[in-house]
Amino acid sequence: MIYTSKYQLRVFVTLCLMTVFSVLVAQTSAQKETVKKQKEQLTFVTTTPEMIRSDFAKSGMENQHPRQFATQADIDRTKMLIKNGDVMLAKAWNQLKKQADENLEKPFNTGDLDDAKLRVKGTHGNAVLLPPLVIAYWMTGEEKYAQRAYDVFQNMATWNDWGTMITAPYTDRHFLDTGIAAFDAALIYDGLYNWMKQDQRDFVYQTTQKYLFTPVLAQYKNEAKRTWQWNKASNNWNGICNGNVVVASLMMFERDPKNLSWLISTAANDMPIFIREFEPDGQSEEGLMYWGYALMYTLPGFDAMQRCLGTTYGLAETPGIRKTGYFPLFTTGPVTSLSVGDDPLKNARAKSFFWPAKHFNDAALAKLQYDLIVENGYEMPWFDFFYYDPALVAKGKNVTIPLDNSIYGLEIMSMRENWTSKDALYVAVHGGYNSASHGHLDAGSFYIQAMSEVWAYGDLGSDNYNYLGYFSKQTLPQYNDSVYPQKEAGRWHFYRLRTEGKNCLVFNPTTRPEQDEKGTATIIRKTSTPTYSNFVLDLKDVYKRDVNHYERTVELNRKKHIISINDNFEAKKLSTVWWSMHTKAEVNISENGKKAILTQNGKRMEMSLSSPKNACFQVLTATYLPGEEFPYTKNSENKEFKKVCIKMENVKIAGLKIEFFPIK
Repeated sequence: MIYTSKYQLRVFVTLCLMTVFSVLVAQTSAQKETVKKQKEQLTFVTTTPEMIRSDFAKSGMENQHPRQFATQADIDRTKMLIKNGDVMLAKAWNQLKKQADENLEKPFNTGDLDDAKLRVKGTHGNAVLLPPLVIAYWMTGEEKYAQRAYDVFQNMATWNDWGTMITAPYTDRHFLDTGIAAFDAALIYDGLYNWMKQDQRDFVYQTTQKYLFTPVLAQYKNEAKRTWQWNKASNNWNGICNGNVVVASLMMFERDPKNLSWLISTAANDMPIFIREFEPDGQSEEGLMYWGYALMYTLPGFDAMQRCLGTTYGLAETPGIRKTGYFPLFTTGPVTSLSVGDDPLKNARAKSFFWPAKHFNDAALAKLQYDLIVENGYEMPWFDFFYYDPALVAKGKNVTIPLDNSIYGLEIMSMRENWTSKDALYVAVHGGYNSASHGHLDAGSFYIQAMSEVWAYGDLGSDNYNYLGYFSKQTLPQYNDSVYPQKEAGRWHFYRLRTEGKNCLVFNPTTRPEQDEKGTATIIRKTSTPTYSNFVLDLKDVYKRDVNHYERTVELNRKKHIISINDNFEAKKLSTVWWSMHTKAEVNISENGKKAILTQNGKRMEMSLSSPKNACFQVLTATYLPGEEFPYTKNSENKEFKKVCIKMENVKIAGLKIEFFPIK
C-alpha cells in the first residue's frame, strides 16, 4: 500500500479511522522514495528532562501505585465485569489464575548464559513468570502471589548481570536482556508497592539502579563500551529496550527525578527511529513474531507515558501506529498466519492487541481482536487483560477488506477467494528486501491454503539461534564469489534460511547463497478483478548472478478455483534449475510425472505441471539438494516436511507453469 501523493495519504488515514481499507499497488523505485520521504517528514516532540518532570507533576500519579499498565480503578472495573458475568474476562481470568498457581511451584530462572555465552535466558523467563503472579495478587489480595513474585526478583538480584556489565566500562553483552529485565523490575516495584515494606522497596530500587539505571545511563551518554547502538536501531531492540527503560524509570520516578527524567527523555527521543518503520501500513519487515514481541513492550511503554505524563509526545499517534493493530490481518490466511524470515511456524491465525483499539477508540479493531481470541479458545494474553473494553467491542462491526492485498515493508502480496470461510482458496507471495532484519533468502516464495489446510509452506521457520554461525551474515563463499567448499558456518548455509529451503527457484546450486542478500524483489504489475487476480514480481535483482530476466506470476482464478505459479526466465548460461515447494501433505505423483495429488486429513489437492513438456515432478526430503555439502553447519530436522521438486538441466530460457486444483 504505497501513496503517490500527500492527498492519497490524507485520504487513507481518514478511511483507516473509519475502518474502511484502501489497498494500492505496491512499491516501485519512485514509490519507495515517496515512503522514505513520508517517514522523514514525520515530526515528533523533542523532550527534555524538565518537560518530563513538569508533565509528571501534572499527571496526579505521584506516589500512586499501581500505574504501570493498570491502576486500582482498572483492577476494580475488571473485577466488577467478571462479577457481572463477562464471559471473555471470566475465562481469561481463569487461565491467568491457573498460570499464577503453576508459577508458585516453578523453580527460579537462573542468570546462566545460553550456549552462545551471550543471552541471560532468565530475564525473558521472568517476564513470562511474573505478570500472572502480580495480576493474581491484584485480583485476589492473596499474599502468596506477591511473596513468590518478590522472591523471583530477589533471585534476580544474585545474578552476575542482566545482560550488561554492572561495573565500568558497562559493556552491553546483550542489552535486549537488560531491557526485558527492566520490565521485570518495574512490575515488582509498581505492582507490589502497596504490599512491600519500605526496606523491600529500597531493595528493589537499589538493585534496579545497580543492574539497569547506572549501566543504561552510561550507555546513553556513550561513556560505556558498546557492542552496537541498540537505542538507535530501527528494529525491535529499539522499541523493547527504550520502551522498558521508560517504564522502569516512570515506575520509580520519585526516587531520582533528575536522572530518571533524563533517561525517559533520551529513550523517548530515540524511539522515533523505530516508530518510523511502521509507515505507511503499520507493518514490520521482521514478521509477525517480532512485530508482536516488540509491541508487547512498546505499547505498555506508551501506556505508561500516557498515564504518568499525560502524553506520548506523538510517538503513539503516527499513521503507522494507528494502523499497526491490523497488521496480523494482512499477513494471515483463512487457516493460519504466515511465517516470514525468523518467524516461528504458526498453527493459528495471529491475534492483535486491545491497546491500540482502546487508545484510538477503534471499535472495529476491538471486535476483530475479540473474535480472534474467541476463535483461539479464549486465550487472552496478560497484556490485554486490562485493555479489553466490552462496550467498545459491542460497537464494533466487521471490517470490509479487499480480496487482494499488498502490504509494504514486509512485502506480502495475497489473494483470497473470500474472507468468510476457512475453506477459501488463498495464495500469498513474499517479495521485498532479502536484507530485512531477521530476513531469509526467500524472495518469491509462495504460500497456499485451501479447504481448511495449509498446502504450501513458504517458510519453515527459524532454526536454533544458538547454532554456530546463525547470525554470521558474512557467509563464505559470498554471493558473487567463485565456488569453493564450506570452510566455516555462516547464516546462508542453514537449510531453512537458504533459497532451497523455500518455495523458490534455485539456479546452479553450490555452497554460495542462491539469492543475493542485498537484492530486492519488486512488484511490477498487478491485476485485481472479482473473478481473477495476479501479482507479477521482478526477481532479476535477487538472481542477478544467474539470470538476465526472471518474473514470477502468482495467480488466483476465483471462477475456476485454480491457483497458478508461473516462472519465466532467461539464464545467463545453460543452467541446472530446481523448482521447489514444501508441504506436510502426502504426495502421489502420476506415472508421467506431470501431476501430483497432495492428501492430508482426507482432503486432496491436485498439482498439474503444464510446461515445460520435458519436466516432471519428484519428491525429496526437506534438506539440501543432491550433491551439496555443509559439514560445519548444524541443522534441525524438518521431519514433518517433504518437498515437491522439478529439476531442469541444460536450460537457458524456460517458462514453468504449475496449477493447483482443490479436489472437492
